[in-house]
Amino acid sequence: MQQDKNSQIDPIEDLVGRFFVNRDEQLERFWKWATDIPEQMGNSFALIGRRRTGKTAILHKLFNRLFHEQDRVLPVYISFAEYQNRKEPLSSYEFAEHYFSGYVRCYLAFHYREPILVRQRTDFDRLFQFAQEYNDEYILDLYHQYRGAANREIPFGLVHWVINFPSGYAATHNLPTAIIIDEFQVLTNVYDPKQEIHHDLTDSFQNAAETWWAPLLVSGSAVSFLVHRALTGMLQGRFHYSYLRPLKQEYAYDLIFRLAKWQKLFISEELAKAIWQLTAGYPYSIYCLLTSYSLIQNRFPSFDALDDLVYYELTNPDGKLWQHYREEYEKYSHELNEGQTTRKVMLWATKYPDQRIDTDQVAREIGIDEPEVRATLEKLRWIDVVEKPGLLSYQGPSEPMMRRFIEYQHAVEIEQLGPEQVVQGWEEEIKRIRGHLSDAKGEIGELYVRMVMRGFDGRSIDGPSYFGQPLSVHLPKFDRIERRGGLVIAGDAVEIDVIAEWFLPGSSAGINRQEGVWLVEAKYTQARIGKKAIHHFFAQVDKVRQSKSYSEVVLWFFSKAGFTQEAEEALKDAGILYSDWATFSELANLFGFYGLPEQS
Repeated sequence: MQQDKNSQIDPIEDLVGRFFVNRDEQLERFWKWATDIPEQMGNSFALIGRRRTGKTAILHKLFNRLFHEQDRVLPVYISFAEYQNRKEPLSSYEFAEHYFSGYVRCYLAFHYREPILVRQRTDFDRLFQFAQEYNDEYILDLYHQYRGAANREIPFGLVHWVINFPSGYAATHNLPTAIIIDEFQVLTNVYDPKQEIHHDLTDSFQNAAETWWAPLLVSGSAVSFLVHRALTGMLQGRFHYSYLRPLKQEYAYDLIFRLAKWQKLFISEELAKAIWQLTAGYPYSIYCLLTSYSLIQNRFPSFDALDDLVYYELTNPDGKLWQHYREEYEKYSHELNEGQTTRKVMLWATKYPDQRIDTDQVAREIGIDEPEVRATLEKLRWIDVVEKPGLLSYQGPSEPMMRRFIEYQHAVEIEQLGPEQVVQGWEEEIKRIRGHLSDAKGEIGELYVRMVMRGFDGRSIDGPSYFGQPLSVHLPKFDRIERRGGLVIAGDAVEIDVIAEWFLPGSSAGINRQEGVWLVEAKYTQARIGKKAIHHFFAQVDKVRQSKSYSEVVLWFFSKAGFTQEAEEALKDAGILYSDWATFSELANLFGFYGLPEQS
C-alpha cells in the first residue's frame, strides 16, 4: 500500500477522545473479531445499546484502528444515522448508492492511504474520478457492474447486488473485509419508488451475515426494535449479540472527573457519587449534567446546585437532556399519544424503576383490562420505555433521567399537575442520596485503586516515579482482584482493602499452582499517614500470610494525603511500595484513567 502525508490522519474524526471510558473491552473484542477474519473465524456481530451509550464511538475507534494498525483486513464503515430522523424513508436507490459508495470510499482510502476520502465523505462522482486517476481496475469494474444493475427496471436486483458483492469479491480477490454498519434498524423501512411499496431490507442481508470473508458488525440505538425486528426473520440466529451497558461505578467516576477538569469545575467525591446514583452510569446523562448550558454547574460542589441542574436539564427546552429525550420520543409520538391507556401505563411504570411489573396489579390500579395493559407494555417495550427481562415479565425503565423526563412530561401534560408537585419527588431522592454519602471518599479511593490494577498488563515501570522504591516494579496481569474488608482469619478481623492474585508463570496447573499476591491498603484521610498506621498494615499482612502460602507477596500502601517522614522511611526500609495523590494519579494516567480529584 502507498504511504503519504495523510496516513496518520484518522479517517473518522474522534469526537469522544479522552472521554472514551469503560468501552475498551468491547473495542478489543471487535478488534479481535476483525483481525481474525483472514483465519475464517468471523461471525457477524450486533452491538446493542440505548442511544448515546457509546456504540458509535466504539465503531469509529475500531475503524480508525483497523485503518492504521493492520493491512490485512479491509475495514468498511457505513452509517445510516443521517436517515433515521428523516420524515420520508430511505429509498432503494438512496440505499444502493449510499452503501456502494461507502464501500468504495473505504476501499480507496485504505488501499491508497488516503483517509481524507472518508473524512470528507468524498462524493460518488469524485470517487469514480479518483479510481480512474489511479487506474484501479477492481473499482472501475465494480462501477461498471453497479451501473448495469442500476439500469434494471426494478431496484431489487441493484439492492441485492450491492449488499452481497463485498463477500463475493472478498473471497475471489483474497480480500478479507469487515463490514461495519451503524444504525442498521433504519433499513427496516425502505421505500421502493418503482413498485411504490415499503419493505424491510434487513432480510436481504442473510447471505452477507453468514459469510466468513466479509462478516457484518451492525449497531442500532433502538434496542428492542433492533433485536426483535431488524435482526429477526431471515437474520434470526445469524448475529452474536454484544450488549452495551451503562458505565460501571468506578468508570462513571472517571468520566465525571475528566469532564470536571475539562469544564474547570470542582467535583467532590461525595458529589461524584451522587451524580453516579442519579444517572445510574449512563454516559450521556453525566455529560449533559457537567456541560449544561445553564451554568448552574459552576456552583458545584453544592448539592443544591445539583438539584437545580437536574430540574433545568429535564424541564427546560434549552436543556440538553430535554432536547435529547424530546427528539427521541417525537419519533414515537403516535405510540405515546394513542389514548389514555398508553399514557397511564407509561406513567405507572416510571414510578417503579427496575422492578418487575405485575400486569394484574397495573390493571386493577388504573382500571383497564389486563390484556390491554400487556399489549400496551409490549408497545412501550418497542420504544425502550420498559424492558422485558423474561418471556412474560416486564420491568420499569432503568435509565433514571429518562424516567424523570417521562414522569414530568406526562404528569404535567396529562395529569395536569403543577411542576413543583412533580419535582418534589426528585428533591426527596437527592436528599436520600445525600444522607448516604459519608463513606464516598474512601469508597472512591478503593474503587480507583482496583480499577487501575485491572489495567496492569505485565509491564515493568519506574519504581521511584510511582511507588517510592529505587528499583523497577513489575505490574502483573492479575487473575483475581477483590475488596477484602471484614476478612476473618483464625477468629480475628482482618482489614485488607484490596487483595490481587495472579498465577506465577511456569507454575503447574492444579491445586499446587503457585500464586503471587498484592496486598493493598488505600487511605483517604485528610491527614498524612503516620508510622502507627504502617505497623497496623504490617500486622494485617502477617495474618493474611499465615492463612495462605503465597510464592510472592507485594505490599502497596496508597494514601491520598501522603505520609509523614517517619512513615515514609519505614515504608522504604521495609521495601513496601507506596504512593500519594500525585504519584497515584500519574500511575492512573499511565493506564488511561484520570486521577483522583486533588481537592477534598
